[in-house]
Amino acid sequence: MDKVDLATSIVKKAKLRGADECDCLIEMGTEIDIKVRKGEIESIEQSNFCGIGIRFFINRSLGFSFTTDFSEAAIHDAIEQARAFAINGSPDPASGIESYAKPEALEIYDSKIDDTPLAKKIDMALACEQAAYDFDSRIKNTYGASYSDHKVTIVLASDKSEPIGYSATRFDLTCVPVAEQNGEKRMGMWLSTERFLDELEPPPVVGSTAAQRAIQMLGARPIKTQKASVAFDPRTGAEVVENIFASVNGENILKGMSFLKDRRGQKVGTNLATFVDDGKLPRRVGSRPFDAEGIPTRRTICIDKGIVKSYLYDVRSARKAGARSTGNARRGSSSIPSVGANNFYLIPGKASRDEIIANIGNGILITNLLGFGVNITTGDFSRGAEGLWINNGRIIKPVDGITIAGNLLKMLSDIEAVGSDLRFFGRIGSPTFVITEMTIAGD
Repeated sequence: MDKVDLATSIVKKAKLRGADECDCLIEMGTEIDIKVRKGEIESIEQSNFCGIGIRFFINRSLGFSFTTDFSEAAIHDAIEQARAFAINGSPDPASGIESYAKPEALEIYDSKIDDTPLAKKIDMALACEQAAYDFDSRIKNTYGASYSDHKVTIVLASDKSEPIGYSATRFDLTCVPVAEQNGEKRMGMWLSTERFLDELEPPPVVGSTAAQRAIQMLGARPIKTQKASVAFDPRTGAEVVENIFASVNGENILKGMSFLKDRRGQKVGTNLATFVDDGKLPRRVGSRPFDAEGIPTRRTICIDKGIVKSYLYDVRSARKAGARSTGNARRGSSSIPSVGANNFYLIPGKASRDEIIANIGNGILITNLLGFGVNITTGDFSRGAEGLWINNGRIIKPVDGITIAGNLLKMLSDIEAVGSDLRFFGRIGSPTFVITEMTIAGD
């Protein structure tokens, strides 16, 4: 049976079994993961995946079940299980389903995922690793390189609207080399992730960038504890931006688990602090025509020039907050919706990375963050780190064995420079940016 017809029939059966509201999400796709190491294929994993997720509401009580078996008997059992959970569950006035319209088409599917031979995909991984070896004789080893791709088709049907769907692709290329010198070893890593194969960074670029990040850390040592400027490159910056996403996540706001709770309309950052979630960015990994509840995705400015403008919601959290969904529900066939990022990023500035570094008198460019030490409720931030020390606008030495500490609210108010080099790592994006001062704990 066609996926759309199947989803529609499941909804009809759920209604006949007494559902006040119901929806069905069908997820089907394929993925491949190729790993190489030392010029040899280490593994090739290919798989198909599929699933049906059913939400069944009775008197505002949610019952949920899922199955990966598309047989008539398995689907019948899944409907009955969802019904039983709904009957025995607790009512939630905020639960339920919104109607949805035909979505806008987005360019998020690359047919080259099927047209590209396996041999070429293997060659991309091999070329990526070889580029790391070729970059510098001090690259003696690697943890390997990998190529992966993923395609998925989503169909969503409910009792309130006509079924909708889309197909999407994703490609990833990663390299993790190891630099060695005088018995010292340093690991580097770089990756590229895109919706379209031709937009991946070329394998030689990924491999050489990863190698350069390993080489630059040779000879790293701790520094004395002090306060100084801290710059985050796009990769480490994306980890900080992800913390900001968590702070504007409507579910966290409702639970009181965000330092930005009750701060809508308040200025919490400098004019350079503008954070946006955009589900319609052309050809981006987080872009999709609608979210996991059928709500059209959109561009939402969460923090605008330092002022908190909006939180991000799915249907349930929006209803509880007296707001409307921002199109940020995410779910797979085996889960219920929750708030997730589309493409969440810090709006870039105009200065290049080199210009930003040149304007730092004394500080560090963070190239790697370690461990876990962020409390979204209080904003307290403390992470192990590695990076490059800057003096009078010049990188002079690598640094490791340090911890950088501060508070996210203070960090927002201390953003003094934002670069033009915006880069996405999955659904989170960041350019290079500079915090005026943080505590750097070392020797």
